Amino acid sequence: MGIIILCTAAGYLAVGLWTNVYQFQRGPYLQSITPDSVWVVWETLKPSIGQIEYGSTPALGQKIKEKQAVLHHEMQLSGLNSYSLYYYSVNGSDAVGFRTAAVAEQTNFRFVVFGDTREGRSVHKALVKRMSDAAPDFVIHTGDMVEFGDCVICWDDFFRVEAPLLRSAPIYPTLGNHEDDQSPYAGTYYFDIFHLPGIERWYAFDYGNVRFISLKADGYSADTYFPTQEQSDWLDDQLTSNDKPWTFVFFHWGGFTSRGEDFLETGMRARLVPLFEHYGVNAVFMGHNHGYERVEVNGITYITAAGGGAPLYDLSIDEPGSQVSAHEFHFVLLEMDGDRLTGQVIGENGNLIDQFELASKK
Repeated sequence: MGIIILCTAAGYLAVGLWTNVYQFQRGPYLQSITPDSVWVVWETLKPSIGQIEYGSTPALGQKIKEKQAVLHHEMQLSGLNSYSLYYYSVNGSDAVGFRTAAVAEQTNFRFVVFGDTREGRSVHKALVKRMSDAAPDFVIHTGDMVEFGDCVICWDDFFRVEAPLLRSAPIYPTLGNHEDDQSPYAGTYYFDIFHLPGIERWYAFDYGNVRFISLKADGYSADTYFPTQEQSDWLDDQLTSNDKPWTFVFFHWGGFTSRGEDFLETGMRARLVPLFEHYGVNAVFMGHNHGYERVEVNGITYITAAGGGAPLYDLSIDEPGSQVSAHEFHFVLLEMDGDRLTGQVIGENGNLIDQFELASKK
């Protein structure tokens, strides 16, 4: 038995009892996948000793087990082959398949980008079904996953909706203002929930022939727009050392949108765009402004993918360089094929909102 907790702006409200017939409170979901490893994460209602069976076929064959009982479980499968199909089962659950990460020589893969799911459960669920059908190798979320970052049940709802997708496709999120621990919504659970590379607040990972860079570019005042010197130096190092032919950056608060100007947009342009242009970033994925837009500026494609379920916003200005904008719920499906990237923007009902193609700069 347990207590249902409703989350409000003022806090939590206990309203009744419930019985959970499942062994998982949250998950399992995949994290920080590499060519030879992956983290499997889940939470249980009571402390327990977790066990994973895994293998290259549904028959599994290999087993790892935790040493002590815990509520939050993080177990790494290692010694795997790159870009290969594996199956796993947690505590006797049905076996689920996933694919390990691609090495540099593997230049054909697919991923999805979407964001701002927040409280829009029915839309979120419909999009997850379509994303699952597309069978992406991994998922990028542009932030504002939940309505309140300090709300446990909000996160439980998020993972309940995402379950069909995240069991087989690892998720790479970025901090939105609704998860940010420097915002009024508080975000401490974000760092407990996700097992990300580096310091997690910002991070990078290589997948195939691409370097992906996640920034914390949100939650700052007008006079201190860009995070810290630490993150600035880190970003410069990530861009300088990158030998991949493709570079994608993702963060929450947009920089080129048709929803009006504010200090964060102008601050991003002043602080980040010169770096993006100097180092030949190919595309930047953003959230926050609920809807879809693709903007081309000085050879860089800026995509706002913020139609995951939160209430849609109306556009108020004409952004120079805007190619397509849409007041629709959506996700972006991206197919990497060597020196070419193709994108399809797919709506809640399966309609095609936009399609585009990018070429490598290197």
